[in-house]
Amino acid sequence: MISIKPKIHDSNTLEFKVGFLPNDGKTYDDFYMNTWIFIPEVLDVNRHTYSKETFYCDTTSHLRLITPHYELRELTDKHSLPFTRMKQACEYPVNDKGQFETEVKMYASIVKSSVRDAYHKIANQDNEEAQASLACDLVEQAKEVTAMYRSLRSILLESDEGKKMTVFYDFGDEFISNILEQHLGRIVRLLNPRKHSTGGPLLPMLTQLLDSERKYRLNHNYINVEDSSDDNNRQFVYRASQLKKYIESNLYLPTHKRRNTAFLEQVAFSVAAGISMVFATVVSFAFQQTYGNFTLPFFIALVISYMFKDRIKDLIRNYFAHGLGSRFYDYLIRIRVGLRNIGKVKEGFDFVSPQDVSRHVYEKRARKNPLVVNRGVDEQVIQYRKYVHLRRKAVDQLSAYPINGINNIVRFNLAGFMRKMDNPTVPLYVNKGDAATLFTNGDKAYYLNFIIQCKYEGISEYKRYRVCLCRDGIKNIEEKKQ
Repeated sequence: MISIKPKIHDSNTLEFKVGFLPNDGKTYDDFYMNTWIFIPEVLDVNRHTYSKETFYCDTTSHLRLITPHYELRELTDKHSLPFTRMKQACEYPVNDKGQFETEVKMYASIVKSSVRDAYHKIANQDNEEAQASLACDLVEQAKEVTAMYRSLRSILLESDEGKKMTVFYDFGDEFISNILEQHLGRIVRLLNPRKHSTGGPLLPMLTQLLDSERKYRLNHNYINVEDSSDDNNRQFVYRASQLKKYIESNLYLPTHKRRNTAFLEQVAFSVAAGISMVFATVVSFAFQQTYGNFTLPFFIALVISYMFKDRIKDLIRNYFAHGLGSRFYDYLIRIRVGLRNIGKVKEGFDFVSPQDVSRHVYEKRARKNPLVVNRGVDEQVIQYRKYVHLRRKAVDQLSAYPINGINNIVRFNLAGFMRKMDNPTVPLYVNKGDAATLFTNGDKAYYLNFIIQCKYEGISEYKRYRVCLCRDGIKNIEEKKQ
């Protein structure tokens, strides 16, 4: 199956986390994802102002393994696979630091994912009592999980080999501490337990854990977030970012990207050169037979034939280039870990005319506003195509943990779409009656529509996302249900 989680990555960048989950027992799975981006004509984004190269410069794509899923309560069990493997790595440290690092990175990644999921479960809960109860569970379980991990330090210090590995162990410890502290802060902001009617036991639990975590961080010289930091907590943000990249590097997949149609392009361009040469040769032979070799008409015909020869070659080259781009994928990305072939990804981009967009896609677009439709102004349409081929057995062999599939994190930088937008705010007057008016501002917004088709195992699903943006950046993204 294919899962999609959209979010705003930063003010100019939209992120889609696309999960490709192959089925158990199958040798391989094929996934297709077609994305149509409907762009208002007023933004002046079209095939003449926004090239294929610009699109790929604005698009960032990463492939990574889906983090093995464990509930936070499962991690409190000392017989769980993550803790068992982490404990064994500390008891029998090896000279190859890569193996120990791998266990630290995987354990810390699993803890992060579990704490994040537990927090989202709290945030998505409507009932206040249920929220407080889930928050208490998170605090208790997170406290136990961190204590279990930190108990392993003494095991490492028992051997000389273990002491060499403490630097990597501490990276995991600091990362888990960052994750815990920041999510506890989110819980405080979400529930406000000082005023929460059902949060009686929650406040002392949060206070105790936050206080002990701060003392622990100070004792181990971890950088703390301060409300009066001289550098506006720049060092903490940089350190936390570096730790995140280090810990999650174990999940990212190495890729090898190249042009997918390089050979076909050369064949097409050779055909174009041949056709243009045939034209020039035929004209030359015809005038030579009629007027002879060294005559003025033959000379003029020769010059004109070569002029048209170059134009014909360029026209045919452009035709083939556009035809190949719309029918084939632009890039081929092979996924390899060592000598193991995991699969491949193909991606393609092109502007498509409204007439070439299927009726079904337009129905999902749901452009029914008569103020827009009756003006007769078409939207510009970008089609971004992706094909993913995954080998299930190869994915399973990547880790001792159960891996459900891979995530493709795609980020679209929309700054180029905003360059011709009007001012983000418009001055307005509020009519209060009796000639009383107030001055205020209104937001000037534009909307992009993403229609995404997901195809796998004969199933075809459509999703529509509406993105609101202005010259200051992206405001929000919402999924529109049909």
